[in-house]
Amino acid sequence: MWNRILLVARTHLAGEWLGERGARLPVAPILFQASLAAVLCLLVRDHLEPRTFAVFALSLPLGLTAVALLGELGPLLRADPAAEWVAALPIRPGELRAARILVLAVLIGGLALGSLVPAALLAPDQMSWLDRMALVAGGVLQTLFVSALLLWIQAGLAGRAEGMLTVIQTALFCAVIVGFTAGLSNLPLLQEAVTSGSLDAYYPPLWFTAPLAPDPTSAGLWLALLATLVTFGTFALAPFPPAPRARPTRSPLGILLWPLRLLAAHSWVRPRERASFEFVYHALPSEQDFVTRAYPLLALPLAFLLLGADGSSARDEGLLALLLFAPAVYLPLLLLFVPATATPEARWIVDTCPLDPRDEAAGSRKAVVIRMVLPLYLALGGLVAWRGNADLALRLTPLALAAGLLLLRTSWDFFTEAPPLSTAPSELGTAWDDTRSGRMFMIAITMTLAAIAAWQFVQSSAVAFTVLAVVLVADRLPIRRDAHPETPANPAPGGS
Repeated sequence: MWNRILLVARTHLAGEWLGERGARLPVAPILFQASLAAVLCLLVRDHLEPRTFAVFALSLPLGLTAVALLGELGPLLRADPAAEWVAALPIRPGELRAARILVLAVLIGGLALGSLVPAALLAPDQMSWLDRMALVAGGVLQTLFVSALLLWIQAGLAGRAEGMLTVIQTALFCAVIVGFTAGLSNLPLLQEAVTSGSLDAYYPPLWFTAPLAPDPTSAGLWLALLATLVTFGTFALAPFPPAPRARPTRSPLGILLWPLRLLAAHSWVRPRERASFEFVYHALPSEQDFVTRAYPLLALPLAFLLLGADGSSARDEGLLALLLFAPAVYLPLLLLFVPATATPEARWIVDTCPLDPRDEAAGSRKAVVIRMVLPLYLALGGLVAWRGNADLALRLTPLALAAGLLLLRTSWDFFTEAPPLSTAPSELGTAWDDTRSGRMFMIAITMTLAAIAAWQFVQSSAVAFTVLAVVLVADRLPIRRDAHPETPANPAPGGS
């Protein structure tokens, strides 16, 4: 029996996750967590007691692992993509479940060790090596406990509420990034909370670091034991959810944007671009692999804006100006995910159409603007006005949106390596190089200077809206074409 379980687990790892040269191995999340944990632990190790340091160290994988499992590692918690092939093997269903659980434990354990090992190595000198080993063991158990909870949640939803999971993932991503940014300036509050025990019943890192407490028989230890039993019970039952169903193209955001879509389709999108505009507008938000990668990035400046300045001083206004122009800095990352689709084989429907690639790119870009970028800038401007500076919002939001439109127009071909909805998610992100990093660095500098210049020199909202109107009109002009007649870029099969 064990030989069959190990054989199927090794096949899963070698085929689905390791792939060719480890293409789908979660190396990027592991390295990201390791580097982030190393930097944060170096910053706080001299300011926290050993138990509080352990709580801090376990807080990082608590959030980031859940974000990864809801995002790019989501297939670990979903139905087996090779289920039909595996079902034909001479192996019992219980052994199949055990093999999948083993794969889950190996990959998630490795993801947790990415942040736990640097934390243990950089722990305060007062912590013995036995305590450091207890920190790593507690962190691995905590990560497996989070995986067990997400298994139950996804099994209970049975693929019916992917939107809710996306909201949870986005909130967790923002909470982790913003929480650690704000938490570094509030270390005494964390020290006080750990010492007083006021969060023992609510915060899992306090449970799994209970052996490091002065009184190891506290309630936190019993909660850690209960969580461990829940984890092993979940893995024994293996409540994997059914295969995800097709996502509907209608959503609350799509309904709200319906008037803007109609307006853009008739006044901004040219007739030759309308087919790709409608296709990408409706299909891209239905791709779970795109949504789980793009939405957290889009929500991040909103979270910082809620946490940051209120616009009551010149310094606060400068910070708000930078936040309004910040989305344009990482919009190139959003472009990397536009080709993602779970069904790249269906791309032939577009490839066999007599559609010029430049028209397809322009229509797709405008669809991304209306469905993704415009709601973000409207939300940013609304938050700036809500925080008490409506004049600043009216002056800078149109300019920030115009800057984002210009960036997308000039960088679409550079950062989008494949047509929209044409590439499997496992094949994305493999061609990031120094040239793209340098381009993003220059974009960051340019947008910072643009934010400062707009804040200092644009004092009228009429000027801002005029600039935005000019950019929109210029984007409506026909694409420059060669003098020679064009042939379809992707002729239909059998054409001469």
